[in-house]
Amino acid sequence: MNKTQSKLLTSLKAIIENNQDFILFTHSNPDGDAIGSILAFYYLLEELNKTPTIYMNNSIPYFYEFLVKKELRIVKDVNRKYKVGIVFDSGDKNRISETFDIKEKVEILVNIDHHPTNNNFGDINIVDPKAASVTEILYEIIRKLKYEISLNVAECILTGLITDTGSFRFSNTSYKSLKIASDLVKKGANISKISKEIYEKRRMSSLKLMGISLSRLQLYKNIGWSFIEEEDLKNNNASYEDIEGIIDLLRTLREADIVVLFYPYNKERIKVSLRSKKDKIDVGKLALKFGGGGHKEAAGFQINRNEINSYQDFIKKIDEYINSDEWVFTYK
Repeated sequence: MNKTQSKLLTSLKAIIENNQDFILFTHSNPDGDAIGSILAFYYLLEELNKTPTIYMNNSIPYFYEFLVKKELRIVKDVNRKYKVGIVFDSGDKNRISETFDIKEKVEILVNIDHHPTNNNFGDINIVDPKAASVTEILYEIIRKLKYEISLNVAECILTGLITDTGSFRFSNTSYKSLKIASDLVKKGANISKISKEIYEKRRMSSLKLMGISLSRLQLYKNIGWSFIEEEDLKNNNASYEDIEGIIDLLRTLREADIVVLFYPYNKERIKVSLRSKKDKIDVGKLALKFGGGGHKEAAGFQINRNEINSYQDFIKKIDEYINSDEWVFTYK
């Protein structure tokens, strides 16, 4: 741990020790790392006799509800100012809310993240792009601050690791990731149980959307792509959370180096999820070009519906870009 990291952790511990009320944030439509991070820290703060509150404008996806061990303090609007706010797994503060600026809702803002595109928006920024997940960073923070890791916290941290490493299959899985996972198992967290809850208890509506996306799967050169429309959600009584995991299913396409999934975000905007299977194709950089962000192998962005004439045309734009002279660097 270098001097800068040591200083940040000292500041964070002082903030934790000297304050009582905390509000915790993560990005909208949270994934496993986001949910694991925010709940891990929520439980930790409660175990330290603090009073945490979670801001979340979406409900916790049903396949992560097993992590909810008690009634949580969750608000859908921040109607007062908090002393301390902590943001997890968000490269940009604007991903938290479209209706308010979180910096106006707190006196001290802590930013804990692992996205290479993070713009250090906090007063304290603990950002490690080499970490496989934000929960991996939280494990290191908790350990270095000499707090205990309870079973509840261990399960949340392990959930983030499992989901962001693709069950330890993706290239971001490191020796450190596996060592941390091993320690969490020693503390009682169960990889098999967590994996079954996430991957083997999907609703019929989720599986139907997977079938629809596979039926529409196309290949343009080395780009595999598919789409889901608003009507698909309505016709199958599906929700936004049912879309999670579909992009990783498309990622298994042998002939593709990258895969793209288009799906509705709201009435005006479309979400575009990206996955890369080839080292030289950095989808994090690609997403950044369109105002989004992410990692080298997993990223995404939103785009106005009127900016897309057709999905096929947009895929051609992506192909042109990744084969242009602009494609000159990847994240380290």
